[in-house]
Amino acid sequence: MKEDAKIYEEELAKQSVQERKETGITWYPLFIKGEYYGFAERLHIEVERKYESDTPNMFYSGDKVRIFSNQQHNTKEDVIDGVITASGGNLVTIQLMKDEAPDWLSDGKIGMDKLFDKHSYETMLETLDRWASDDVLSKDSIRLRNVILGEKEAVFNTKEPLTPPSSLDASQQKAWMKSIQAQDIAIIHGPPGTGKTTTIVEIVKTLVEKGERVLVCASSNAAVDVLTERIAAKGLPVVRLGNPSKITEQNLQYCLDRQVVNHPQFSLVKELKKRAEEFFRMANKYKRNFDRTEREQRKAIIKEAKNIRHQSDDHLHFLQQNVLVKNQVVTCTPVVSMHREIAKEKFDTLIFDEAGQTLEPMCWIPMQKVKKVILAGDHLQLPPTVKSDEAARKGMAISLLEKLMPVPAISEMLSVQYRMNSMIMNFPSAWFYHSKLQAHESVKDHRLNEDAIVEFIDTAGTGYEEELAGAPFGIRNKQEADLLLTILATYSEDHHQSSIGVISPYKLQIQYIREQLMEQKIANKNIQVQTVDGFQGQEKDIIFISLVRSNGKQEIGFLRDLRRMNVAITRARKKLIVIGDSSTLSSSDFYSKFQEYVEQHDGYHSAWEFIS
Repeated sequence: MKEDAKIYEEELAKQSVQERKETGITWYPLFIKGEYYGFAERLHIEVERKYESDTPNMFYSGDKVRIFSNQQHNTKEDVIDGVITASGGNLVTIQLMKDEAPDWLSDGKIGMDKLFDKHSYETMLETLDRWASDDVLSKDSIRLRNVILGEKEAVFNTKEPLTPPSSLDASQQKAWMKSIQAQDIAIIHGPPGTGKTTTIVEIVKTLVEKGERVLVCASSNAAVDVLTERIAAKGLPVVRLGNPSKITEQNLQYCLDRQVVNHPQFSLVKELKKRAEEFFRMANKYKRNFDRTEREQRKAIIKEAKNIRHQSDDHLHFLQQNVLVKNQVVTCTPVVSMHREIAKEKFDTLIFDEAGQTLEPMCWIPMQKVKKVILAGDHLQLPPTVKSDEAARKGMAISLLEKLMPVPAISEMLSVQYRMNSMIMNFPSAWFYHSKLQAHESVKDHRLNEDAIVEFIDTAGTGYEEELAGAPFGIRNKQEADLLLTILATYSEDHHQSSIGVISPYKLQIQYIREQLMEQKIANKNIQVQTVDGFQGQEKDIIFISLVRSNGKQEIGFLRDLRRMNVAITRARKKLIVIGDSSTLSSSDFYSKFQEYVEQHDGYHSAWEFIS
């Protein structure tokens, strides 16, 4: 945690305000709309982002922030920390860590930085300490831990007669069967496009029908939202936990807050809150310079306001528990599973999606609450994000799912994919999945036209060299990007109904391509430009991949992480176009074999064919 925090702070310090704005961790300039004294007499300010931005609001309730002044005469000490209490659109309310606002706060040129989130790390550390102590664990938890650590064998109840859902394919039915029969742990290995979410939802449905309480987690809010929506579509009773500002609009109807507000008894909570606010307003009418009698009166009013607020909070908690009891399925991120609303709740089964890209300690957090866990994911796609080299060396970059994959008795791989033309699928299937993937009949031959399904456009010999620009590892290749844009313009015009994705491992390349798309006015709603991480879980009819690296030393940097290339390639449904320098890439067996594969299927082109 300390090293991650240090890296974050160093990045924050060396980047300009403009650079930080572009990544979304800074708002500047801010307009202070108002200030007031709220609970515990803490000063609150409401601020507004006063500029147009494509970057969504990344500041959420509970985030720690730092307000700074960008006036030239101000010093580095002109900062004040706070916690966000409300967030939406371009408005944020912040509780400051001081009773009075500093003078410079009204000088103008005010900005806000998002600070490092220690809470998740602290929760992980506390969780690991708990799992290490038998004294605080239940018998179920001790058994689950011992099975996961290999000290006991996993148990499966094969005696109960089960009929898998007919809507699932054969491999999905096997995964469903293993998950239902498991008494402690099972793994669903879901390669790209194999219907992992569909399988999970059917498992949840069966467990609910058996009367179980099910906790469904994923490391990202986006994945939790997808699961929530799919579970609800099955007519299952589900409640989504988490900050409403991090939940998609269509999922708000399932969130705990919305269900509590719709509860028949919520009117009492509103009435109590209203009364408490009236008392606080009465207390705030007292001026700063008041005598002893007025001070006592103000103190008594604040005490009564707090008492009423406590009554409101107690009744709110009662309603939350009432909603949770009515819903057998709870969905949330791992850290949220330990929040007050369900801190003491127990579940029969945990289903943890995205387990292949989740830090192992994160998986242990919700496992404290269950008898059995089903891990779902793919350790051959994106790995856990670990910024500390030391932590990575010590094994933090290896997910719990990956650690358990060598135990064949507990896992089933989904083998039929419903996304890619078989020509796109075959290479990653051979390289990553021992050629076990099969393309479903509905997709195996779908295509845009009679051209090659997979193409490699080779820039070797063109002089399209990479350049170092911006921060460390800020690499781009403008000429390669320009070539991509030329080809993209044709595809956008000829196949304007098709969805198109442009992927590159390098952020600077993505930034340059986006800028050029806007300038050349070929951007449309069907074109998405993102890094590999930004495309996880998505698919497009046509995918362009810009590999960027082109140098005499055959250095390929990030491209050595083949799991990211697996993600990039397998986003394509009908057409895949990869652009790169074969001379530089030949240092890697993966890229050499990929080029050979493309050549065998008449998809190889020299960039010279596109240069007029």
